[in-house]
Amino acid sequence: MTYLMRPFSIKIFVPSGDPEGVRIVSRDDWPGKAVVFPRELLGEVKGRREYQQPGVYLLAGGKKLYIGEGDPLGERLGEHARKKAFWKKAVFFTAEGGRLNKAHVQHLESKLIALAHDAGLVELDNGNQPTTPALSEEEYASAENFLREILLILPLLGFWQFDDDRQEEDEAEIQEEAQEKIASKKVGKRANIYSSLPRGMRFKFHSSSNMKAALELVDGGVIIKAGSQAVLEPKQHFEIHGTSYAAKRRELIESGILQLKSTFYIFSQDQFFSSASAAASVIAGQNHNADHWVAEDGDNLGNLLRTIRLKSS
Repeated sequence: MTYLMRPFSIKIFVPSGDPEGVRIVSRDDWPGKAVVFPRELLGEVKGRREYQQPGVYLLAGGKKLYIGEGDPLGERLGEHARKKAFWKKAVFFTAEGGRLNKAHVQHLESKLIALAHDAGLVELDNGNQPTTPALSEEEYASAENFLREILLILPLLGFWQFDDDRQEEDEAEIQEEAQEKIASKKVGKRANIYSSLPRGMRFKFHSSSNMKAALELVDGGVIIKAGSQAVLEPKQHFEIHGTSYAAKRRELIESGILQLKSTFYIFSQDQFFSSASAAASVIAGQNHNADHWVAEDGDNLGNLLRTIRLKSS
């Protein structure tokens, strides 16, 4: 399938401030949105409202690819992400204002699988070729237009699996592997520190904010348990001195993970954070470190993390 090439520009928003972390890609002339992230940060993506929308997603690693869809996409994406070990990075596409529905994303999934199969550049992990749903003439055109934009954006995000130029594929693969090594060193170092702590160990939040919250250690980070509280209003300097944490807090409020309850917010479900300091800062509405998480024996998580870092240095 050939699409007319034309000039265009994209916007890339980095909510955490880490260029190797979660990236949100959009365009002024397109209602679609792409969310790109490394495997290690799947938990952070779950807090975004796009995770609850209809969409199509790609899981990629080396020369292997899986393509899926969901409405909402989060449940299917999370299930497949846990079961499939090969993938290193992922991207999913959604649209604002209800522009995509179940039939649209099924159409996109079917067409993307067919295109990847025809290009022959990657091993598809999909077990079958789904059929395209019956769409009206108008809906078909809308879905095809959305597909066209996806195919224009994917190479810019490092997804080369639909390009039949072998030389470009080889160059892109080399660059991808190099970037993954750099990114995994940075993200992996922090994740390995948390993974070396006892999984399931729990801590309670201690702060002048008086918020009640519980934290549990998991592989690669921490989980704030459902029912935990967060302050209603952050400190005025939070947006300046805690920019990435403030952005994460807004994101969780917009997605409904943090829900208003009287004089504070409450976590409506378990929420992953890649660090205890990020979790504490979102809860307190100001920069906090891991010392604010205290175990039953009175020791705090900050001391445990410092001990691990000293041993590994």
